[in-house]
Amino acid sequence: MSIRASGRQFSITIYQPLTLKDEPKNPVAVPQKLSRQWRARSVPQWATPKIIGRILPVVAESPRADERYHPYLKGETAMNAVRIFVLFLVVADANAFGQQTDTAIATVIPTNPATTSITSNAANSSITIDGTTYEEARWGRVTPSTVTIFHKTGIATLSLAKLPPELQKQFGYDPQKAAAWQVAERKAAAEGAYPVFGAATYGAKGDGQTNDGPAIQKAIDACTEAGGGVVWVPPGNFLTGTIVLKNNVTLRLSPGATLWGSRQMADYSTNHLIFAENAENIAIEGDGTINGNGDAFWDPNFKAKEPRPSPLIELIGCRNVHIRDVRIRNQPGWGIRPWQCDGVFIHGISMITDMRGPNTDGIDPDSSRNVFISDSYIETGDDAICLKTDKRPGESTARPCERVTVDNCILISAQSAIKLGTASWGDFRDCTFGNCVISGSHYGLAMYIKDGALVEGIRFANITIDTSVAFKSRQTGRKESWIEYPIFLDLEQRGDGSALGRIRDVAFSDISIRSKGRILVGGPPDRPLENVSLHNVLMRVTGFEPVEKQHKPRGVARIRPSTPETDYSPAPSAMIFDNIRGLDLRDIRVVWDTPGPAQDRHAIYAARVENFSINGFAGGPAGTKLAAIGLEKAKHVFITAARPDPGTGVFVGVSGTAEQEVVLTGNDLSTGTKPVEVGAAYVHLP
Repeated sequence: MSIRASGRQFSITIYQPLTLKDEPKNPVAVPQKLSRQWRARSVPQWATPKIIGRILPVVAESPRADERYHPYLKGETAMNAVRIFVLFLVVADANAFGQQTDTAIATVIPTNPATTSITSNAANSSITIDGTTYEEARWGRVTPSTVTIFHKTGIATLSLAKLPPELQKQFGYDPQKAAAWQVAERKAAAEGAYPVFGAATYGAKGDGQTNDGPAIQKAIDACTEAGGGVVWVPPGNFLTGTIVLKNNVTLRLSPGATLWGSRQMADYSTNHLIFAENAENIAIEGDGTINGNGDAFWDPNFKAKEPRPSPLIELIGCRNVHIRDVRIRNQPGWGIRPWQCDGVFIHGISMITDMRGPNTDGIDPDSSRNVFISDSYIETGDDAICLKTDKRPGESTARPCERVTVDNCILISAQSAIKLGTASWGDFRDCTFGNCVISGSHYGLAMYIKDGALVEGIRFANITIDTSVAFKSRQTGRKESWIEYPIFLDLEQRGDGSALGRIRDVAFSDISIRSKGRILVGGPPDRPLENVSLHNVLMRVTGFEPVEKQHKPRGVARIRPSTPETDYSPAPSAMIFDNIRGLDLRDIRVVWDTPGPAQDRHAIYAARVENFSINGFAGGPAGTKLAAIGLEKAKHVFITAARPDPGTGVFVGVSGTAEQEVVLTGNDLSTGTKPVEVGAAYVHLP
């Protein structure tokens, strides 16, 4: 910052934004560089560059420089804010600021009508109010209607309107200017700039030993009672049990701040670290960390100890929820569950826990709508992102999970990276998942529909899936491997009395896969899947899993046994499709990148599939006994624009499929590949 003063004119240039060192306040944004001249009728004798240089940082520090929170304060608006402040200084009585000394920047700043003065001492950074000295104090925001100071134990915002007339006069108080400023303040509050309630002000120690939960809760309660604002957690280690978020409260964790979940369940009023029910306009944000101390709730063999804080963050029936930028570590169970919420925005978070942690899901939108998850890194011991539709206690039906988008995420999971189910009592509708990287997961994209849900309008696009990377445990250093399903869709009944759901209108496009496993998509014969499409899918197969005695994953421990009619997992093929009405494959490429001797595998196998089209296939079988494409009891099959790999003996092998059911046209079989052969297909059900 540079200041020039000459006669009736002075110029101020701020070269970089200045932010609060202690507790942030909320007023106007200051652009990165402001340079303008103002003229006043007279400049008091005290308005030297030295004095202005000590006063102006009050305005430069107090306004937030980050325009993300104040998008309405840009350009001329921000200039006007500085102009108001500077003009206020110019017209103020010089006596209000004393003489040109380091301790006389503001000798009269009242705290109530009975207060006569406060003095500041730059030497020891203290402010004395009517004989009471506050340490580590400094000036904050100064406006035509208020004056703010920050001190070691809190914040004081002082209203000029409540002062005795003589003190108002000393401060140059103008009711009209104050009223205009208050209108601007109300607009700012309506658009995102809120009062700040410091956790330390309400007694939080941040020493890692004291239970700071009650103090943080007091700050939250005061914040919501005041109409809303920000509960600010400064740098430190804050041990806490349950924290209950309430209407219009933003919990902001500053860089260096960590909320440590207590290792004692007695400190939790609910089985959650952060909890909210039927709250509106709530947020958890900042560059701080939430650490659930998960290992305190697992035994040495990673079996869960019950009860435990799970989900770590539970939000029930809430509206307009924002979780952004925070780091979440070591949750004891599930991470974040919005349950029956409307309007959930999760952005820019990272979530990491031990891959062996039991039931450590990442984000589980449950019977919620209008959910946006983006730009996040999630590494968990269970499903990374899992949509559910659970019934709440006392409810006979579950609400749908609908209008959910997941975008620009990196996902690593010991189970499914993206999953729908298994809890599927309500429907899933109109959800999109795109621009994601999936690595080191058992299953990439999965649906386990077991409780009667209708699943429709689901889209997966522009996703890379690598299930072939064995994960190395951080604690043991050992590599772990598993049976892999980069794409898995399954429809069945949980039990004999369960309803049978329906899956239809599901699309996969622009998917790149690297896996030693297989794609398995299917349903029961009496409720085939409907209208499933895969477009522009590259599958690079990196190994051969044992398939002969394989069983499909079930997702739950207690479920009735599967039957051969509903379990095609033993089929030797890179892609397996069964019991589907309306299957559309376009631009499919299967590459066998396998070390050692080749085992006999189809590239594509379809059983009991009706209205099946392949437009643009490239690849071939592994081994020599099976065809590139195997068909079992398929109907109305149309294959065009295929180019089998050189050396492919049989293009299409059929079993139980009439010759007239298969139409081949426009395929390149110039290398001597036989078009169709009976018996070159795997037979699952003789």
